[in-house]
Amino acid sequence: MVAKTALTRRSLLGAGAALTVAMPAIIRPANAAVTLRLAHPADLSHPVHTEAEAMVKRIAERTGDQVKITIFPNNALGSPVEAAQQTKLGAIDMMLFNPANIESMSKTIGVINIPYQFDSYEHAHKVLDVTARDWLAEQLKQAGFTWIANFEWGFRALSNSRRPVNQPDDVKGLKLRVPPELAIKAAFEALGASTQTIAFQEVYLALANQLVDGQDNPVGTTFAAKFYEAQKHIALTKHIYASIMLCANPRVWSGKLNEEQRKIVSEEAIKAGVAARKGVRDNEEANLAAMEKAGVKVTRPDVAPFRERMGPAYEQLRKALGDKTWDEWAKLVAAARTA
Repeated sequence: MVAKTALTRRSLLGAGAALTVAMPAIIRPANAAVTLRLAHPADLSHPVHTEAEAMVKRIAERTGDQVKITIFPNNALGSPVEAAQQTKLGAIDMMLFNPANIESMSKTIGVINIPYQFDSYEHAHKVLDVTARDWLAEQLKQAGFTWIANFEWGFRALSNSRRPVNQPDDVKGLKLRVPPELAIKAAFEALGASTQTIAFQEVYLALANQLVDGQDNPVGTTFAAKFYEAQKHIALTKHIYASIMLCANPRVWSGKLNEEQRKIVSEEAIKAGVAARKGVRDNEEANLAAMEKAGVKVTRPDVAPFRERMGPAYEQLRKALGDKTWDEWAKLVAAARTA
């Protein structure tokens, strides 16, 4: 028997009464399987994708196929910015994104991309996973996302077709493609380069046609996209650490998954993130060796002199982020050096 929906009308309660409608709660059967969609920008060979696949398999096994996640890699559901917007709206359930992809939704999340703030992979991991974990989760919550785990792209490297980069002055005068991210643009302009924003899918042709001299990306991305085919040099400048974070739509996270399922997804996501980080680092040297074999010259400059040139970039970013956010974040980054 279907329960009646209670309707209390103004005419029955008097002229001053409000109309109220009691809606029945939507209850998912206890044994109903949950099907989720996960989008990300990585190609099929990248550790982010391979470890996401392993994660999805483990989640299905541990939940008895009650949580099934379908992965849409390589920007299949739209650009990272578009997919992030759709995840916030709930059209996509989960996404792996670079914090830069949601800067229009969160002014504060851009702190992760401050140039030369991280001393090493270990330092970056400690900041994101330990000292700044709660702070970042709150920023993502305010932006409309539930943070689950950290994966990574890796430190960004600079490639170009003109000369080896061993010191800051070697960057001066280069025409560089940059994504629409203030931190990257500000960093290179502080080093004396000129920058041009070009969509990722157009970068290869821009390099091949010498519209720009170079570009920057994590080593794995430069290798996978074959940008090195149009470049003579790559320098491990490590100017910005590129994270990639697994987040969910909050209504999906709390409404479709029960407590035990959320626990399993979180555990397996963290495990996958650790494995993806290791894969990125393991692949980095192999990718560099392959590019060297193809004729690309690799340099590994001391990053300290580059960091010393970041004053103008830091001024721009502090202004964009706000003094309070800048100072709060700086304390969390510093704390990780002694934690």
